[in-house]
Amino acid sequence: MSAEIFIVNLVKIISVVVAGHIILTKIIPLLDNILKGLIKDNKVVDGFTSLLGILVIVLASVKIIEFAIATGNKVIGYLDVLKPGLELILSLVPYFGYLFGALVLIIAVRSFKK
Repeated sequence: MSAEIFIVNLVKIISVVVAGHIILTKIIPLLDNILKGLIKDNKVVDGFTSLLGILVIVLASVKIIEFAIATGNKVIGYLDVLKPGLELILSLVPYFGYLFGALVLIIAVRSFKK
């Protein structure tokens, strides 16, 4: 049973890594191109997509640590030390979401007025 749990969690970790890679290399650049077409201020768009990339990395890291701890390996279990820092970053996400939503809306309105 222990080997089965280890393999299942390893497959989960691999799927999270693959999904994160697809998001970082395909989806975020597409979103960057779409936003640059709509919003004239490239610095804001670049900053927004960079923060989205960081968010994806943090979310993937939390899931990877969660699945690694679930394997039951004592050495891998020490990754649990990183979890509070990642959870602190994740607790700020809703506030950044509101801020970025308002910022994108203001810049979009300003861009359409010109």
